[in-house]
Amino acid sequence: MASPLRKRFPREMRNNLGKYLGIFLLMSVTIALTSGFLTAAHSISVIIDDIPATYHVEDGRFTTAFEATDAQLDAARDAAEDAGGIDVFANWSINADCTAESNDGRDCTLRTYVHRTDVDLAAYAEGRVPEAADEVAIDRVFAQNNDVRVGDAITLNGRSFTVCGIMTTPDNQALFQNNSDFTVNTLTFGVAEVSDEGFAALRAGGQQPAFTYSFTFSNPDLTLAERTDAEKDMVRALADADATVNDLTDAASNQGIGYAADDVSGDSTMWSVLLYIIIAIMAFVFVVLTSGTIEEESAIIGTLLASGYRRRELVAHYLALPCAVGVAAAVVGNVAGFTLMSEPMRNLYYSSYSLPPYYATWSWGVFAKTTVAPVAVLVLITLAGLVRKMRHTPLEFLRHETSKGGVKRGFALPERLGFTARFRLRVFLRNLGNFATLFIGIGFASMLLLFSLAILPTMTHYAENLRSNVVAEHEYTLKAPLELEGTDDERAAWSAVDELANVEGGKLSAAADAADELSRAGDALQAAADALAATPTAEGLATAQQAQDAAAAAQDRLYERVDDIAADLGKSRDDVVELLQDAADVDVDGDNVHPVNTRDNGAAKIEQAEKYAVYTLEYDRGSGNGTESITVYGVAPDSRYWDGIGVGSGRAVFGRGLVDKFGFAEGQTVSLYDKYADEAHDVVFEGDGFTWGSKSDMAVYMSLDEFNRLFGNDAGYFNAYASDQPLDLDARYLASDLTPADMDAIGEQFVGMMGDMIGMLVGLSVFIFLVFMYLLTKSVIDRSARAISYMKVFGYRDREISRLYVRSITLTVVVSLVACQPLIIGGLTAIFRAMLLAYSGNIEIFVPLFAIAEVVAIGFATYLVVALLHVRRIKRVPLALALKVQE
Repeated sequence: MASPLRKRFPREMRNNLGKYLGIFLLMSVTIALTSGFLTAAHSISVIIDDIPATYHVEDGRFTTAFEATDAQLDAARDAAEDAGGIDVFANWSINADCTAESNDGRDCTLRTYVHRTDVDLAAYAEGRVPEAADEVAIDRVFAQNNDVRVGDAITLNGRSFTVCGIMTTPDNQALFQNNSDFTVNTLTFGVAEVSDEGFAALRAGGQQPAFTYSFTFSNPDLTLAERTDAEKDMVRALADADATVNDLTDAASNQGIGYAADDVSGDSTMWSVLLYIIIAIMAFVFVVLTSGTIEEESAIIGTLLASGYRRRELVAHYLALPCAVGVAAAVVGNVAGFTLMSEPMRNLYYSSYSLPPYYATWSWGVFAKTTVAPVAVLVLITLAGLVRKMRHTPLEFLRHETSKGGVKRGFALPERLGFTARFRLRVFLRNLGNFATLFIGIGFASMLLLFSLAILPTMTHYAENLRSNVVAEHEYTLKAPLELEGTDDERAAWSAVDELANVEGGKLSAAADAADELSRAGDALQAAADALAATPTAEGLATAQQAQDAAAAAQDRLYERVDDIAADLGKSRDDVVELLQDAADVDVDGDNVHPVNTRDNGAAKIEQAEKYAVYTLEYDRGSGNGTESITVYGVAPDSRYWDGIGVGSGRAVFGRGLVDKFGFAEGQTVSLYDKYADEAHDVVFEGDGFTWGSKSDMAVYMSLDEFNRLFGNDAGYFNAYASDQPLDLDARYLASDLTPADMDAIGEQFVGMMGDMIGMLVGLSVFIFLVFMYLLTKSVIDRSARAISYMKVFGYRDREISRLYVRSITLTVVVSLVACQPLIIGGLTAIFRAMLLAYSGNIEIFVPLFAIAEVVAIGFATYLVVALLHVRRIKRVPLALALKVQE
């Protein structure tokens, strides 16, 4: 037979509608947001998992300083034979300056490829592939953020192109301009594809492409370690074949390929943890509220127990409504999440990452996380609280002796305190458990709110630190040493070398052989002529004729080779001969011979430019957190740009961010690994006096001489210039130009990426504030309802009663809001360090005072809304309640 207690459910729901409605809204909204996000994240993960097979993603890539010859590529293929072999594909690109009318002429960079059909295939969202020389397809996220559409005109390196397609590429799912960058750049950087003719037109402007070669292993089951070993063998083979390898990146460490998947996975974990924390806090709120209900109905429970009801029946009764509310909230939240919140959550990622077209995928795992698990957590915690509360005897229930959460009524307060102060203190002490839970709830909501308000200042501060690390208006990185100073003849000679470098190596070798043959034939002809002049004979005349014929044949062969080169360069025979003569003045095989810049920058610019060297090594973070990219600089001890850095005498100076992140001790030897040379280099940290830069500086500095000794370079080696004035450098040797404006773009990028998410987190934080404060402070008023009724009988007005009770709550809320801020900042710092340990760079948590003030102000403003509701509730407490028998 059904328990008659079930008849109390409607009345209990009606009398506690505010409590159950608050719990329902908080739980359903939280689950809706989490379910929407996890559904979108799961669908995106499925899409990302399908990308490698669908779009033939590379297993890795290497970039050479100059175009690799067939022999060099064959050497790389041969080196990978033990791993099952590789296929190598030319994947050249040009970083083209881009402007479009739709983005107000903002200067942007588009990494432009020839439309690829073998590897890293594009997924077109709109339009078609480029076919004509003036057509271009651009990345979807870049197009979206710059308001570019199919049919619009853009310029690449000053040439006009028409956008014929909007697409995404699998090797640029996250738009990192450099693989070592901390964040994507979707505002001023993008990817594009053009036709063969379009790419040739861009090259005709004088800019050399990045000579990147992508490769795929024939054996798809290789482990990462096996792939890494094969790639090291490939780099050695390329170096042995006289190829200069500037970069080697496995797909696993390519942020353009793996960052989006890692971000989705990490965010999914964060949202799941957030959900369970909120559910756990709500469950404890349930325990507090249910305990209040049990205390309020203590005499009834005691009577029921004395009448023969079992404790499990009463536990089931008081568990029923919380369970029903929890199940209803989970179902409603999940439905709302899948139908309403999935698309906004999807857009959070599709506005930042270049992914193929989206399609939703159902996941039972997400359903279990957002429906089954929250309800189970809620039921178990509430059940534990109820079982603990129900352990009292019937007599204790009848005497209202079940409350142990506050200070007993007999606790003596100082007599010197006034009545009002003692009364408010008594309210606080009797509700100590409620207020402790309120403090935890306020702390959690404040942390979420402060995180939301501090993330943009933190990232802006990080970008400012990065900007301060750029010591000059331009930091030019070179593919090889390039001298700025030189004579006109030297510039002409190196200009000829650069121009001839665009010719297939085999043709140049053939021309050189033909020239040598002509030279030998000329020497033989001269010798025969000299012999004939000394002793004229018929035999000498025949020898001279043979030598003349051989010289003529050698000259014809040379002209044939010259004509082949002339056809490649589009020049006349005489122009090519002149180029060959100029290039002959350069001893390209000489020791420590550096090319000379073919463009004269003038004495003033050359004087203020400063040589330095730069190289990237890796540091093992430990605990399976991957490796940190560490930039090693070799600078002049008396540098004008790194003023007072203190390098020299074999000392290494560490960036402050590096020391702050890893906590190096004075005298500690730090091992830095060179993945290209497969060797480690040890540097010693000599203490706090040998640090430099901001807390975002992740570099190691040493003198240029020490740098070259460490890496075994020639004494005069360098590969970069620092300059406050722009330099006109040969594009063939220029790798990158880093400016302070590039760092400013990071802050702007974070504002664009995080804006929608931050608004959502702020809204959720305020909502949590509102519900927690309402439910927990309502419990204080409910427990004091009889005392409030007595006070009304004794003649106290509603306003006076509100001052006694509401102000006690107000003081607790204000103290909680202020007192928890230092704890929150410490907690956020620890969370940030733990979260970002596995990411490159060092982000210093930056919480401006205005953010703390906003948290306190928002929290207090939210409480004022709650306080008004409590004032109304006090007015509604009836006088008749004081006349009811309590025992």
